[in-house]
This record gives sequence, C-alpha cells and structure tokens, in this order.
Amino acid sequence: MSAFYRQVPLLGVLAVAYLILAAVWESVIGDGTQPAKILFTIALPSGSAWKFDVRDLFEVVGLGLLYLEILKSTRSGRGQIIEHIVSMLVFVGCLLLFLLVRKTGTSTFLLITLMSAIDVIAGFTVSIVAARRDLEIEKVSN
Repeated sequence: MSAFYRQVPLLGVLAVAYLILAAVWESVIGDGTQPAKILFTIALPSGSAWKFDVRDLFEVVGLGLLYLEILKSTRSGRGQIIEHIVSMLVFVGCLLLFLLVRKTGTSTFLLITLMSAIDVIAGFTVSIVAARRDLEIEKVSN
C-alpha cells in the first residue's frame, strides 16, 4: 500500500472514482444530474437540518487526500520530479474533463480540479523551498 501511496496521485484516483460514479449514476438515473443521494441528516441545535450527500463526501475525501498529497511533497528524492509531473498531468486532465465532459461540469468536480491545482502548486513550492534550504546548508558547511 505504501508504494501505491507514494507513486500514485491520490486526487487522480478521486477524479476517476467521480467519473465512475457519474457514469453509473447517469446509467441508473438517466437525467444527467450529478450524484446527490443524501447519506445522512443531522439536526443542528439551531433547528436546521444539515444534509450530507455524496457530493459532500467527495469534497471531504478530496480535502483529506490533498493533505496527504502535500505531505508526500515534503519528501525529497528523484521520484519527486516524476510525482510532480504526474500531479500536473492529473490537474490538466481534471481541467479538460471539467471543461469538455458534461458529467464533470459540476461544482464538486471543479473543487476536485482546484484541489489538484493546489497539489501541483504546493508540491513545486515545497520542493523549491527544500532545495533552497539544502543549498544554504551546503554553503554554511563549506
């Protein structure tokens, strides 16, 4: 599992899961709407009812995966360059899907796309800061 975690962009897995669910949803429901089945409802002290649906689940899982992706970007090594490239491909793929595929033209998929963009930006930023720190440490030790 750890090799899968290190080598595969997790937000790409989430995007593929969304595509599969959207395709299944469309084949079952057939009206082209996005998956919105309510998973549970919680009565709040204010008297309103908070409804948690499948779209919310994708967003919560996406935020958790974004955290893990940023954690992965703090590692250093040769594999990081490839991981950054694959993360960029996931972002470009998500952006194209959002713009060109009807099933993915939703707010939920837009948020997944934005999370993948943040993953790319954070990954490059962390790598640049780490490289700068390593250069400064080498200057001091010489």
